[in-house]
Amino acid sequence: MNPISLVLLLALLAAACSQPPPEREAFEVPSEIVPDWVNTVDPDELFPTEGGCLLAVGDGVRVLEVLEGTAAYGMLRAGDILLSVDGVSVNSKEMLLRELADRPVGDVVTVDGTRIGEPFSIDIVLTPVPGEPGRAVLGIVPETKLAPVAPPSAPTGSGSADPFSRPVLLNGRIYLHEPLAAVWSPYPGVPADRMAALGSDLYAVAAADPLSLVKVGGGGDPIAIEPGPVMLEGVVGQGVEVLVTGFEAALASVGDLVLVGGEVAAGVGDTGIFTLIAVDPNARSVVWIRALGLSQNDNPLVAVEGYRSPSGEQALITLVEHDPASDARSDVWSYYLIDEYGEGVVGPPGIDRFFPTSGVTGWYDEGSLLYVADLSVPQIVTWELDTGDHSPIRPVSAEDAPDLVTVTPVGDGQHVVQVRESEVSLIDVALPEPARPISRGCRYEPIGGIDPRQ
Repeated sequence: MNPISLVLLLALLAAACSQPPPEREAFEVPSEIVPDWVNTVDPDELFPTEGGCLLAVGDGVRVLEVLEGTAAYGMLRAGDILLSVDGVSVNSKEMLLRELADRPVGDVVTVDGTRIGEPFSIDIVLTPVPGEPGRAVLGIVPETKLAPVAPPSAPTGSGSADPFSRPVLLNGRIYLHEPLAAVWSPYPGVPADRMAALGSDLYAVAAADPLSLVKVGGGGDPIAIEPGPVMLEGVVGQGVEVLVTGFEAALASVGDLVLVGGEVAAGVGDTGIFTLIAVDPNARSVVWIRALGLSQNDNPLVAVEGYRSPSGEQALITLVEHDPASDARSDVWSYYLIDEYGEGVVGPPGIDRFFPTSGVTGWYDEGSLLYVADLSVPQIVTWELDTGDHSPIRPVSAEDAPDLVTVTPVGDGQHVVQVRESEVSLIDVALPEPARPISRGCRYEPIGGIDPRQ
């Protein structure tokens, strides 16, 4: 090469090195929470009619589309099944989105999956979103790939703690169900009449001992609770020391305490008073007791069901009226909103304007409850505890209404589980139609909120 050619080549190389890298072509990012009806799952196809009781389990994340202009374009393909991100299993769309949330732009993730049945592993740089500084995306439109299984074949868990997991009775057996992850975990133990979840443990009142709890599936002896004396709050005057005389049912939990409906008395031979009792199962002690008072008919109020808030900082307890003469109990009379320190109020805001006498079904999010109102058409309604406002968020379809059993919130302020007589679905209330099948042909009963007398 002659000197002139060498100089020209060096000049071109220097110019190329000094040029800024070409900018990515701008692309539009659809909502990462893509409804499953983009590639809808037909319940009849997923659950064969002759299949009996079947569950839908998450079987990975199917790629519906790869967005041009992202780093994933040309690396992933529509139809790929993603199974893990950085070694963490992602068996649903929601698990994938949760794993990618808050990742920085430029972060490199290792995606493992299958393509036409063959395994692959790819490192992909998360792509910045034009016009949204700091937001990074993988660059795909995902959906949950579901597979049907019989309950005895349900997997043992997702391997990660799901804050929205819930205990359910499925054909008389207990399962921990993670609705967003589409995971079912068989839970050992024989179901009790009433159970309260505290973390991954379920507690019930020991059948043979009126002052003991039992850990369902724990395989241990009953947990005898020291009956007191404990100061009873909420009575006229300075309060009075009482002894717990009996537990009726474990209702819910708040903080690290199990809330139990039961009776107390000031002394031997005294008439029992219905109360709400907070028990520390680890310390085997009663932490506090709250009187529930009387109805307008001067009948005692009784705590019969309860719901733990998503954060665990509050619980809502349903109160009914007990008629001592007939030993009968009314429908919902009021609610008791209480925290782990025993601070609370009977009758949260709004009950003077509208009272959900059919009972709430759980916490829609940290500040609101959910119930079904039987209006001209059944409506799923939220009840804001701070303001007392009641807001319909979705009607129940004419197809679903005749055999609707209940609607229970997941607790994230976005999804609900709709239970029909033979079919259970996960619904995103912000979307018009889509529903992810959960189970078919099974007797699905959310634990909590069911009065065994009914």
